[in-house]
Amino acid sequence: MKYFINKIILFSLFPFLLLALSFFIADGTTDEFYVRFTTPEQKSMIVGTSRAAQGIQPSIIDSILNKNKQTSALFNYSFTVAHSPYGPAYYESIKRKLDKSSKDGKFIIAVDPWSLSLKKEKLNDENIFPENDMAVGKTRHVNCYPNFEYLIHSYSSPLLMIWMTKTLSALHMDGKERLYLHKDGWLEVSVSMDSAEVQKRIERKINDYKTNEVPYFHLSPVRYEYLRKTIELFRNHGDVFLVRLPVHANFKDLEDRISPRFDSLMTSLAKENNIAYLSFINDSTKYRFTDGNHLYKESGRILSKKIGEYILSCCLN
Repeated sequence: MKYFINKIILFSLFPFLLLALSFFIADGTTDEFYVRFTTPEQKSMIVGTSRAAQGIQPSIIDSILNKNKQTSALFNYSFTVAHSPYGPAYYESIKRKLDKSSKDGKFIIAVDPWSLSLKKEKLNDENIFPENDMAVGKTRHVNCYPNFEYLIHSYSSPLLMIWMTKTLSALHMDGKERLYLHKDGWLEVSVSMDSAEVQKRIERKINDYKTNEVPYFHLSPVRYEYLRKTIELFRNHGDVFLVRLPVHANFKDLEDRISPRFDSLMTSLAKENNIAYLSFINDSTKYRFTDGNHLYKESGRILSKKIGEYILSCCLN
């Protein structure tokens, strides 16, 4: 009887043990956000939406800048257009992630009309911005491992799914699209680049934005002010570079509907703050995109190299 009871207790405790261990095995396979909240404060950062999260690779830029010991390692603290448009939630999260002792950091701020826009039915009241109740807005502790706060309150699946995603990833059984969040914050997306499949994804993305986004979005003066505040924050800790990443030509046409003079607006903002603005928006034919909006990782490597070389040239002048 005692043996039977001990067995029951053991089997009863097993799920709880697995649950507890979930906090300690969570990593870059867990989801596309978690790792960014588990690393220390950062002296040099990349900020923006998923376009930057996937398209700008810190290790490539570091390999160029560190040849001349120009900067501390870059960290990609970009999320998605839903989670990290410029606004109070993202600004406060960036402040928590920033190492206040940084004096000669390098800061890349990725911009596009979506990151500065708001749906028309939403007033320009920062207290009701939709991202306030999402992971970036809710997570107060952004520099701790394991990050219990994030996993309990913002992880979108049951905790035991951490085991499954980790196992499937190790066995390469996690579907046609694989996501891996590197320790430097770069989100690596491995997806089929078969031309027919890519074209289908681009068409779906374009149609979705054309129907569900473009008619309802407009530039927000409040978001613009938080972009300005982000620039001012980073300028106190090093060199700042505004960057607009390339997109598929049809996607650019959609952005022009929201803000046809966006490049001019960013050029003026850069001049006001005595920083550089680097726009690749007219270079769509030079790169490959997974869905029209996001750079394929090989193209991201090429673009990151160009950004690194540009920053290095600025540092040497």
